Amino acid sequence: MAHERKQCLSIFVTTKCNLNCSYCYTKKSIALKQEHQAINPKFAQIAIDDFFREYPSRHIRFYGCGEPTCEFDLIKKITEYAYKKVGDKLLVELQTNGVFSEQIAEWIANNVNILWISADGPKDIQNINRPTIGGEGSYDVVTRNLKFFEELSHHNNMQLGVRATITSYAITRQVELVNYFHSLGIKYVNAHPACITIDGKVDDIFKWDPIEFAKNFLEAHNKGKELGVYYNGLYISNFDERTRHFCRANIPYPHLTTDGFVSCCDFAQFGPGHDNSALQELIYGAFIPEENRIFYDEDKIHEIRLRNSDRLVCGPCRGCRLAYHCGGGCVGQAILETGSLYGIHRKNCIITRYLGERMPLDQGLAPILHS
Repeated sequence: MAHERKQCLSIFVTTKCNLNCSYCYTKKSIALKQEHQAINPKFAQIAIDDFFREYPSRHIRFYGCGEPTCEFDLIKKITEYAYKKVGDKLLVELQTNGVFSEQIAEWIANNVNILWISADGPKDIQNINRPTIGGEGSYDVVTRNLKFFEELSHHNNMQLGVRATITSYAITRQVELVNYFHSLGIKYVNAHPACITIDGKVDDIFKWDPIEFAKNFLEAHNKGKELGVYYNGLYISNFDERTRHFCRANIPYPHLTTDGFVSCCDFAQFGPGHDNSALQELIYGAFIPEENRIFYDEDKIHEIRLRNSDRLVCGPCRGCRLAYHCGGGCVGQAILETGSLYGIHRKNCIITRYLGERMPLDQGLAPILHS
């Protein structure tokens, strides 16, 4: 399914986190006031009202610069509010690092419809990539929760998937990752190489060759087909049908930041008070608490929507046969690399072209959407 089909309200719950991932792309160094470390529940409620009024979708998604379950009571409160608005029509998605208690796991089992757990693979990879803030390994608790939800998925309609970040350490082990997650019963794996941080910091963990990644990704994707595992990533997310936009970011669908702004992308996590980068091009609204409303900048919305295949084929995507099966790629990563809303992320483009020359297009809709 073309990724712009994913119509949801994303809520960045908190900046707090219980892990210290080696490749975290968020602004770790930022100094936030306490009131900006978690989403204002009133902001979330007004945004839910606006979203349900403006769109037919009843899908809310919990995400964050930090780990959403670190503000578990806030997730429950927002979910209860949304449920009161639309009842059983509500679709709840949670993207989490999987490090939470059995009590939280039970609530998720009863209230979440789509669950993506960030897990990077076997014990050595997981513990190197994703240690706790205390320096301990996270493998055991994440594996426990993965097994719990996999077993549960046989008895309810929860969609369970894994989001794996591929570092240089694991690029050539992608087939191994498919075999590993298959052994746990996981049917959906979304893989993406470690991307440069929003702060622009670069070290060895972000240095990898796009062709090497693509070759190993393709091998793992084909292995997944044999095993009944859908091994996918943003590079192939639109290979199943033509699209004008890479994803929902350029529609745009709202993402609520903890400091009270409306973004269109998971990369644009803060408003102008905390971020002065080109990512501000992706901020198009603001919560006005004294007026109990959200201001939406229609001019910014129009500009964001203009980043589409129809325009890109007249510029950086000229002559590319994949232009309408790509949509220009991830706008957040592109704007970080180029500083332009109409820029193209070089590595993403190389990978997409490599895969597009070796994978069939328009062969039926993909089974799931991630991110």
